[in-house]
Amino acid sequence: MAERTARSLTLVRHVRWKLHIVGHHDAASSPFLTSSWRASSAQDRADALACLARDARNRALPRAASGPAFTLATRLRRAARDHDEAAGPFTVEPDETTDPVVQMRAAVLLAHAALRSDCWANT
Repeated sequence: MAERTARSLTLVRHVRWKLHIVGHHDAASSPFLTSSWRASSAQDRADALACLARDARNRALPRAASGPAFTLATRLRRAARDHDEAAGPFTVEPDETTDPVVQMRAAVLLAHAALRSDCWANT
């Protein structure tokens, strides 16, 4: 397993920060997040997606979402949920073929799912 890099953790922080500041729909179309994801390596994107999928593994994705980002987020969330922790940390294989913007939007959906559930649990 590749170590999570400072860059992948920064991607996770950027997604969470942008989501907190502007909300799901604006974060998913953020030029800042788009450029950050495009400039990062496939491994860093994969590590960030693994982290976000793990956080959202037992949470529902936003119902209004659809398209390739939703499909990717759903697949990653299910894989994280089905992952056997005894086998080691959940990982995502780097994918050079998927558009980084689709990956970024999937990351926003995963972060939103985790955030929404945390908010409801604290009320």
